[in-house]
Amino acid sequence: MSIQSVERTFAVLGVLADSDPNEIPVSAITDATKLPKSTVSRILSTLGELGVVARGVSDGSYRLGPGAQVFAGRDPIEADLVRTAHPILVRTAERLDEDLGLALPDGDHVRYVDQVRSQRAVRIRVYVGERTPLHTTAAGLVALAELPDQDVEVLLARPLDPWGRGTPINPMDLRSTVTSVRSKGVAWTEEAWADGVNGAAVPVQGPEGDLVAILNAFGPSYRFPGDHDRTEVAKCLFDAANEIAGLLRG
Repeated sequence: MSIQSVERTFAVLGVLADSDPNEIPVSAITDATKLPKSTVSRILSTLGELGVVARGVSDGSYRLGPGAQVFAGRDPIEADLVRTAHPILVRTAERLDEDLGLALPDGDHVRYVDQVRSQRAVRIRVYVGERTPLHTTAAGLVALAELPDQDVEVLLARPLDPWGRGTPINPMDLRSTVTSVRSKGVAWTEEAWADGVNGAAVPVQGPEGDLVAILNAFGPSYRFPGDHDRTEVAKCLFDAANEIAGLLRG
């Protein structure tokens, strides 16, 4: 890549950053950067493939994507968490032979701060920095179960959009799921985040039982959990979560 290409790419990113979190049409980016529309479109296409930008709701509009988080300064506590947990994620992903993510509660979403990918040919990619609504992932359901009942009800009173054919959007079903997660300590999803993707998640708890992070395993629905017994998968995740919690306590 030439110096000119780098300068043009950063010019486009600068315009998107100035408008963040709002989306901005390609025409406005073209006007602001004084670049040809074809050049801006090509840059946006490349950045979109990398997850650095994402298409907006309006046609021809873009905004910063989850991948842009890698350019931002990371909170020192969060960085320490990721540094501590990452080797354990690697071992656990190898043990399960599936992808593994580390997520943090983030309001009515969870945000993924690390991922370890399996060596399988078919893998599930979650971008670091990606935020997903609580009802759409196993990690989100763990975070939801940690909320006080009144906060759960506030969330369930909102319209809940389906992300996959198995996304739980019925309030009664979600209440039942919350009860199950609180009782068993593990959340399972079947094609909730996306069609063809299953997941399992457990909490990483602090000394007072507070939610510090969430371990989320996921894989193609035809394979995960597959031959794995759900109890064994949960035990593997619990072991990893407990090890991370122990290291964080020192």
